[in-house]
Amino acid sequence: MKKRFIVVLDGEVYEVEVETPEGASPLETVLSVFQSGVVKRVEPPPVGKGVVRAPITGRVSKVAVGRGDRVEKGSTLVLIESMKTVVEVKSDAEGVVEEVYVKEGATVRQGDPLIRLS
Repeated sequence: MKKRFIVVLDGEVYEVEVETPEGASPLETVLSVFQSGVVKRVEPPPVGKGVVRAPITGRVSKVAVGRGDRVEKGSTLVLIESMKTVVEVKSDAEGVVEEVYVKEGATVRQGDPLIRLS
């Protein structure tokens, strides 16, 4: 069965599609793809409608939404910690969460994509 993964490694975003052999874990398969050197680098989603980006550089302390969640304007999407300050990243429109690009504990740079809303 083929699976598609978005992997962030040292701040670079990679799209990896692998077919997981019987009995192998998806993580082992993705790691073997990286070790083989056959990796396609992809750019973050374009700036535009629906892409919510990090306003600051910091560590993601909480992801408050998941794929498929409906959000209202002003809903908290992500919390980012930087220099002992927590910044709430809120939705500027209502919509449905299409993609979540970050996980709790991840380090993000200002401008990195966090969430895509439809």
